[in-house]
Amino acid sequence: MSISRDAYQPPDSPGQGDRPASGLTLSRLGQNGGKVALCTGVVGAAFEMFSIVVVMPVVAGDIDPEFDWYVWPFTMFLVGQVFAIIVSGRLIDRFGAFKPLAAGLGVFAFGLAIAGWSSTMGVFLVARAVQGLGGGALSIAVMVVLAEIYPEQRRSWMMTIFSFCYLGPAFVGPFLAANIAQLFGWRFVFLGIIPFLIIAAVVGAKPLYQLYKRRPSRGGSPNEVPMWAAVAGTVGLTCLQAAIRDIENFDWKMTPLAVAGVLAVGVALRKMMPTGFWRFQPGMPSLMWVRLTLAGAFYASYSLLTLLLTEDRGYSLEMASLAPAIGALGWASGTVLQSRPWLRLRRDQIILIGCIFETVSMAVMAVFAVLKPAPDDTDYLFILAAFALVGAGFGMGLASASTSLALMTLSPPEAIGRNTSNLQVADGLGGAFFTAVAGVLLVSLISRISTAHTFGWIYGINAAVALASVLLAIRLGRVRNESSGWG
Repeated sequence: MSISRDAYQPPDSPGQGDRPASGLTLSRLGQNGGKVALCTGVVGAAFEMFSIVVVMPVVAGDIDPEFDWYVWPFTMFLVGQVFAIIVSGRLIDRFGAFKPLAAGLGVFAFGLAIAGWSSTMGVFLVARAVQGLGGGALSIAVMVVLAEIYPEQRRSWMMTIFSFCYLGPAFVGPFLAANIAQLFGWRFVFLGIIPFLIIAAVVGAKPLYQLYKRRPSRGGSPNEVPMWAAVAGTVGLTCLQAAIRDIENFDWKMTPLAVAGVLAVGVALRKMMPTGFWRFQPGMPSLMWVRLTLAGAFYASYSLLTLLLTEDRGYSLEMASLAPAIGALGWASGTVLQSRPWLRLRRDQIILIGCIFETVSMAVMAVFAVLKPAPDDTDYLFILAAFALVGAGFGMGLASASTSLALMTLSPPEAIGRNTSNLQVADGLGGAFFTAVAGVLLVSLISRISTAHTFGWIYGINAAVALASVLLAIRLGRVRNESSGWG
């Protein structure tokens, strides 16, 4: 992804000392339009992500009353996202980020339209997979644009801006989604996002096209992820989830499907991940594992949060919609803190602290799930859950942004596209796999033990997964904090 400084030097660009390694810079006018477009797209995608958590009980009650497929809309999004990330990473390395960014925006909008008109769970799952394809292309393209345009000293601040665009909808999105679902129907939660994506496309098309139009195309790299690995990984993950979905009524006929799924994912990861991944080596391999386990624990817990609060604890949908906002408050705080130049900690130390916060918070959520509230203790227990959600969000805010920044520090310019793709793949695979496990536990245990103890087991296992991220973060090794110059 390395580009000569002489290849593209638009007018009004920053001084030579402020240039990123890629040599790509936006003009001052283009910076405004590009930032607005990218931020608007991120806001639209984030609103959908936070909204689905709140409205999923309503959607399931409409088209899946038995909740047998409850976690599948979450995992199908992540499966589609993983595939798109791999393919987009290859395209970005060859042609630049503009085309994958534009395609991702259009595909994501198309997926929203399908979801808004879904009448069966099968169609809704297809819609979620299509949204994942678009969302995956968007996520990696935005990260690469950030890495290519901005110098190291400004990346953490720009990461903070994009994180706020991502987290901003968490403060108002769930509440709006809950009210839209109750007043107009859950379908308008999806359809209402499309106009924001159209605005992003109109505002950002010209400046981002101008940025990349003179970028020379590059041939295929011998180190790029092969297409068969992308197919094997996503198909294998889907097969594995299908094989274990009805584990309560175990059928030996599903064993070959499960084995094939495990093998396909394992072979794909061997091609997708850096050398030393399966040996948990320090540096980039351990960074991938940290992101995989951290995201897996968080998203598995997050996907079932509203169901826990509404179905088990009896909170209204509006009350339950406060939970994502509470978690986002912690995430925003962690994201701001990690970007501060006065924070005299290395990146690996920040990541470790984030992992510890998430582990403790998941353990507290397991306690919250198991405790049986007395009539006068309900608010007290909700405060306990609120502290846990703030802690989990704070940990993710520290560690999520810092893993992305650590990757940029550890990667040579020509490998940023591939390594960013790998990190996003680890994020998606971890989220999909552990969310599927949480769904299996939900279906299998809820008919045998109490609902409270079912969620207690789910959050307890997620705490164990988060603890694994702590151990992996210790193995990461020293990573310099470019924001503060520390390390």
